[in-house]
Amino acid sequence: MSIRRQLAIGIGLLMIVIMGGNFIINVKQLVAHYEAQLQARADETATTLALSMTQSAERYDDASLRSMVDVIFDRGQFKQVRFDYVDSDKFVARYAPEEDVHDVPYWFQSVIDMQAGYAQEQVSKGWQQLGILSVKMHTAPMYQQLWIMFKAELAWFAIMGLIVVYGIRLLLNWQLQPLQDILVLVDKLARNQFVHIHKQPKSKELVDLVSAMNRLSDRLNASFVAHSETVGRLQQANFDDALTQLKNRRGWEQFLQEWMTENSFRPGWAMLIRIDNLQSLNSEFGQTKVDELLLQIAIFLKTHGSLNQEHVSIARTGGGEFWIFCPDPLDKQFTKHISELVESLTRLSFVEQFCAEIYAAALPVQSVIAPASLKHQLDLLFNRARTEHKTLLIGEMTDHTFTNWVHWQKALVEALNGQHLQLYRQPLFNIEGEIIQYELHSRLKMDDRVMAAGEFWPLVERLKMTREFDERVIELFIKQFDKWQSVDTWVINISGASINQFSFRAWVEETLTADLRKKIMLEFSEYTLANLSGGAENWLHKMADQGLRISVDHLGTSGRNFSFLSRFPITQGKIQRRYIHNINQHTEHRFFVTGMIQILHGQKALCLAEGVETHAEKSMLIELGIDGVMGYGLAEPEHWR
Repeated sequence: MSIRRQLAIGIGLLMIVIMGGNFIINVKQLVAHYEAQLQARADETATTLALSMTQSAERYDDASLRSMVDVIFDRGQFKQVRFDYVDSDKFVARYAPEEDVHDVPYWFQSVIDMQAGYAQEQVSKGWQQLGILSVKMHTAPMYQQLWIMFKAELAWFAIMGLIVVYGIRLLLNWQLQPLQDILVLVDKLARNQFVHIHKQPKSKELVDLVSAMNRLSDRLNASFVAHSETVGRLQQANFDDALTQLKNRRGWEQFLQEWMTENSFRPGWAMLIRIDNLQSLNSEFGQTKVDELLLQIAIFLKTHGSLNQEHVSIARTGGGEFWIFCPDPLDKQFTKHISELVESLTRLSFVEQFCAEIYAAALPVQSVIAPASLKHQLDLLFNRARTEHKTLLIGEMTDHTFTNWVHWQKALVEALNGQHLQLYRQPLFNIEGEIIQYELHSRLKMDDRVMAAGEFWPLVERLKMTREFDERVIELFIKQFDKWQSVDTWVINISGASINQFSFRAWVEETLTADLRKKIMLEFSEYTLANLSGGAENWLHKMADQGLRISVDHLGTSGRNFSFLSRFPITQGKIQRRYIHNINQHTEHRFFVTGMIQILHGQKALCLAEGVETHAEKSMLIELGIDGVMGYGLAEPEHWR
């Protein structure tokens, strides 16, 4: 029982006892008052009537005596009026019959025993006593008046009781609101959301408690950030270049291994950039100046408009050698974009100042090829550019054809309106091997060929149709939802371009019923969350409060400190395959995964692994404490008909 309820009950009972005691005293005072009235009436009637009876009693005139008794008795409120002669057994009397008191409950008469007024008076002449007059009052009228007053007192007691109870409740809510704020803060801290209570309470004790909780939030935040930075530094030490913070050789090799697979491939272009006279620059200007040159090139590549997007990978594999992959639909404009990029690179201030000799080779990649073959072809193309003294050479794959935008736009519109867009589902298993959720994948059927999202999604993004496709996927899921309600969780990936649109968020909020929100988990990439608008971030918190769960995938790819994840109410996170591949053989991968497990568990979120291909990988992940695994090696996506 909460302290608010305990205080409310305690204070309420105390007030009820006080008011109840006051109520009982008031009733008893009313009874005493009515009894006094009855007694005074009896005394007054006996005295007055005794004086009037003297002459009639002296003459033994029973008729006159009866007449006087009748006159008094008929006025009501008398139970008995009786005159007894002293010197004989004769008497004159009038009695009221025993009747129930109308409109007064029997239990009330039993509980309140009201004494009827009774008086005796001697009828005499001089010193001669003639008789005795007895008068007894009837209590029925007083019971009726007392019952009316009792009901009025009871109603007043009930009204005051309600006022007191609700008054106490409002007072306690006002006084103890900081405790509720503290509970909210504790819940957020449990999910590594480090916030403050800004509204100060009135009482000193609660002020001290709120201040202590705010200090605790700061300490936990500092600890969480330090832990996230440690995991980030571990990632950088193994996969990032220390100078430029780009991928190093190991990170680039891992990216190529992951990219050049059927389920992860995206078409685009790859580029090799190299400073050909780096050694002479080191001799002439020194290592520090050359490092400034390399850093300027790295910053330029990371911030250039064409490369500042998700799934772009940039690496410095040593010296002045840079490698780039950029997803691209490979239309007729892609060569122009590459040329503008290299031209801007050669105009950098340090490049011109140090007379750096830069050569570049680019190659469109339309289909999966072996990473070694890709690097070999780029090396050959680069050597040709250097031999021919050309700053840039762009080669072509033998089977490459340019993207026809008119054709693709028509095909994508038809896919939205027809049956070409298909849903596939891939299971995710817990450590016991039980399916705990399904992740939905979209496929596009064109010309008797089924295309994975990685192949057609860059076209969707370029044509700015992400919202239409995300909405269509949700609509297709809803159509089949009734047949699959036994499955607890369905994960649907949403693009960053869609979630940052207010109209899409409004559509989701209107479309997803309470039942659907219990079943659906919206998934966003780490890159999307790192670049989310303020409105979209607030919307995620609002929807999470309404029961919608949030998942984040591709953990470890945005280049951000992992502490930023604490801003989001995530339910689960999925570690990118590059850290899962052959994890049983790489200690640095195990350290990274262990750190991510600790970070996510600190947010009360599940930590999952995607891209698990072998039993050895699965066994090592379970040993490290992973919550669930998925991958083509466990179960491939199946067409969800």
